[in-house]
Parts: sequence; structure tokens; C-alpha cells
Amino acid sequence: MKKHSACVRVASERTKGNKRLRFSMPNQPCDFALPDDWWLESGMANFVKATPSYRSDEATAHVPMKEIEPPYRPSDVPKDWLGFDRERLMQVLQGIATGASLPPVPLTSLPGEHDFPPAPYRYRVRDGYHRF
Repeated sequence: MKKHSACVRVASERTKGNKRLRFSMPNQPCDFALPDDWWLESGMANFVKATPSYRSDEATAHVPMKEIEPPYRPSDVPKDWLGFDRERLMQVLQGIATGASLPPVPLTSLPGEHDFPPAPYRYRVRDGYHRF
């Protein structure tokens, strides 16, 4: 069985007749896709980005995605479609679409820039992979 990580190249053909929306990964030579019906059902079709990140009522700091190591997800973690848990992803997308407050993604600082060799990322996701 092929292992999938957070950054998986997705074939361009359709899956069971469903179109897939494609999104590029920062700092990665790949992209990922979501089924159109998930996007439409979540309310994201009319979403217009108005802020740099989703809303969170907890104290947060904005960290660029390019500074966060893409999380590795073992292939033995059951998912609905190409590494995504539909129910959890739908909750996140619906929250973003409606402007609801979502919990922040907790990060761990990685070794400093003065280490040799320097780490390509400054942070690693501790929890909240579905919101990454």
C-alpha cells in the first residue's frame, strides 16, 4: 500500500465522476485536491478571503504556512478521501466560510536558525492537522 503524507501529488483524472479542486502547498513542489461536492456543501463556493487567517478567539500569533513543517500522516490512519477525514474537514471549512471562531493550531518551535544545518522550517504542528 502506498503511503501518503500531507503533501501528495494527485493525479489529474476524475474520481468516480467528481471534479477536484486543487490547492498548492507552500514550499512544496506539489498540490492537493478536494472533491467539489465537499467544497460546495461546506459553503466555501462564495467565500471571499477578508483576513490573513481563519478567526480564532484565543490568543494567537499569525505564522506563515511556509514556516510550518507539513505534518506527516501515516497511511494506517483511516481517512475518507486521499488523507482527509470528511467530517473534520467539513467542520473546518464551514467554520471558515461562516466566520466562526476555530481553535488555533498549536505549534512547536524547531531548532534555531543558528543550528547546522539549519532546519528548513521554524515550527511543527503538535495537534490540529486537519486545520493545517
